[in-house]
Parts: sequence; structure tokens; C-alpha cells
Amino acid sequence: MRNKSLFFFFCICLIFVLNSCGTLRINTTSDFKKNPDFNLLNGTYLSKNHHVLNAYPQNFFSLLNKNNTPSDFFTLKFSAPNQLKISYVEIVEDKLVAKEIILTGKRKKKFFEVYFSKKQFFIPFLYGNFNIYRLRIGLDESGNIVVRNFSDFSGNVLFIGGGYNGETKSIFEKVENSAAAIPFSEDGKWGFKKKDEIIIQPVFDLVRAFDGNCARVCKNKKWGLIDAQGKYLSEIMYDSIRPIHSYKDALQYNFVYLDGKKGIITTDGQVTVPVIYDDIKNNGEFFELKMGGKIGLCTPEKIIIPAIYETLSYFIYHQYNYAEATRNGSIYFVDKNGFEYETMANPYYSKIGFLENGQPKYIPNLASKRKIVVQIENQDQ
Repeated sequence: MRNKSLFFFFCICLIFVLNSCGTLRINTTSDFKKNPDFNLLNGTYLSKNHHVLNAYPQNFFSLLNKNNTPSDFFTLKFSAPNQLKISYVEIVEDKLVAKEIILTGKRKKKFFEVYFSKKQFFIPFLYGNFNIYRLRIGLDESGNIVVRNFSDFSGNVLFIGGGYNGETKSIFEKVENSAAAIPFSEDGKWGFKKKDEIIIQPVFDLVRAFDGNCARVCKNKKWGLIDAQGKYLSEIMYDSIRPIHSYKDALQYNFVYLDGKKGIITTDGQVTVPVIYDDIKNNGEFFELKMGGKIGLCTPEKIIIPAIYETLSYFIYHQYNYAEATRNGSIYFVDKNGFEYETMANPYYSKIGFLENGQPKYIPNLASKRKIVVQIENQDQ
């Protein structure tokens, strides 16, 4: 009986240790081609991940902790057995600038492995602290590359833990394998080819690869959108255009920038949020609008709450879905459908000395409900 108890205790300890030690965790490797020729990794790839089910549109450069790198392609080449050179061309102030990154790692049986961070300290049952970020790069059966990134930024004291860990998969398509329209240059101008057939003539100063049904194109330092036939979806009039990607959904909206202002257009060029705002920032459920020191809210489809408020809290009163806002020194409430309410005293609020009972001091006066008219925005500026 005692031997069984010791064996059970040993198993529990072993499971805890293996689970705690980030580098020892079992990770998926079945996506990688068996016995690969690593020289076949050499080549040029599209930098947006390719057809991964239920995956966020992942950019290759974000896996290297280089978010928002404006480059649609990258080239891989082993400069030494355990050194992988990544070459790419980045758009800087509407000019192409050649850049490169060297990754030093190790060749394994099925993939090339590189650690960006590998710090861990743990005492079984007592303490753990992990800071691990690793990439595994290999081939799939189609000749594209598979990248699996594993991260563990977590810790625990006794049985209380925090942080996160996980592993995701991305596939990046080799340019010669792609059926998509690929940018090409000729005599200093850019167009698009598909399998070596010109489908859009090289008439642009710069272009970006197609993202869904549209591509960003530049003439005379101004940007617009075209479709796969070369038809203009928007005027070439913006200082820059940046896609707004969302989880699972195909690209539908873009941020546009003009004369220091920001707005939103659809992928077919329709303006949904005017290009009049100092900033539009994604806050999760809504985008926060800022204009002239005033705040509002929108979605990519439309303005919900015009930027007429000095302060605007998040929707903290979840049972009502209301947010507190101030305008011209007065306190109001607004809801998620774009209605404004005057405030009234909360009959359930009480205060004894410095202590409050947890109820808000004010609540919306539902009888004062009124639609916030978007036109108010321009009148108040």
C-alpha cells in the first residue's frame, strides 16, 4: 500500500514538473514534412498566412516581434547551417528600402528552431516563472512553410497561477505556388501578374499585395483601392490606407489617412466614418473617436456616439449597457444604440462617512432618452 502511495506521489510530482517546465511541454509537430531538405526552405513567400482554418490573419513579421512591418513578401535563405537570413523590402515614406534579419537557431529532425526568449525558474509545488517565446519553421507537403510559435509568459506561487501560454500555426505560401495576383515591377512602375500573365498593367508607383477583393495602389504619393480587374474602388487620394482585420472575417474595412486626419472606408471604397478625426483607436467592442479634445465611439460600419463629449467611460453599468459621459460640464449617460440620457439620483445609493454601498451615485433617467444626432458633432466644433 505504501509503495502505491509513493508511486502515486511520484507521478503527481512528475506531471507537475513537466507541466511547469515550458521547454518540456509536448507540442504539435505533425504539420512538418518528415526528413526535409532544409535547402528547400530557401525562396520567396507571401507574408500573410495562407488558409489556416479559424486563424487570425497572421503576418509573418509579427511572429518576429516586428508588428506593422509594411512588406508583402520575404525571402528565406540559410547563410550558415544554423543561421536563417530573412530578406525583405519595406515601404518607408513611399520608397522601397531593402532590409534583412538573421535568425540563429538549431536544425532539428523536422524543423528549424529559434528561441527569442528562454527564461524559466521553478520549484515544484512552490514557485514558477516562465518567459519563453519560440518559433519552429519547416516545410509542409505542398512546399509552403509552416511556422509554429509557442509562447509561455506565466507564473505561479503555490497553486495560484497567472499569465498565459499557447501555440499557434501559420502557413506562408511560396510565391511560385500562389494562384493569387502577385505584384511585379517593370521600368520603375508596378502592376500585377498571375502565373506570369500580366493582369493589371504596371502603371502605379507602388502597390501592396491583394488582401481579399482589393489591393492598395499608389500614384504621386497618394493611395487608393483597385479590384482584381484593375477597376478603381476608391479615388487615389489618401496619404495612406491600412486594413482593419478581424478574427475569422474576411477583410471588409480600411483605415484611411488624409492631411493628418483619420477615417474608415469599406473595401469597395465607401466612406463609413468620415476622414475628420484626430485618431480612431480600437478599444475592443467599439472604436474610440477623438476630435479636437472630444470623444465618441464608432464601429467600422458607422458612428454610434459622435465625438461631442469631454469624457466617456466604458459601459461600466453592464445591467443597463450605459456609459457615463460629460458634455459642457454636465453628466449624461449614453447607450450602445446611440441614445443619450440625463442623470437622476440613484435611490439605492448611500454613503456613511467615507464608505459607499457600491451603488452608483447617478443612474440614467430613462424618460429623457433622446437620439444623439451625428450632425451635432460639426455644430459643436
